[in-house]
Amino acid sequence: MGIVEWSEKKIRNLSIWEFALVKITLVLVGIMIGAYLSTFVQQYALYFVTVIAVLYAVLLYRVFGKK
Repeated sequence: MGIVEWSEKKIRNLSIWEFALVKITLVLVGIMIGAYLSTFVQQYALYFVTVIAVLYAVLLYRVFGKK
C-alpha cells in the first residue's frame, strides 16, 4: 500500500468534527504566519501556539492512534 492509499484510508475515517479541527488549526497557523508583525498577534502569540499545539496533537492521535 502506497502513501496515497494509506492517507485516503485514514482521511475517510475522520469525522466532520475532526475536519473542523483541521480547518481551525490551519486558520490559526495562517494567522500566526500572515499577521505576525501585528501587535495583536504578538501580544497573544503564546495562546495561539498553545491552541495550535493542542489541536494538532488531537489530529495526530486520531490519524495515527489505534482504533
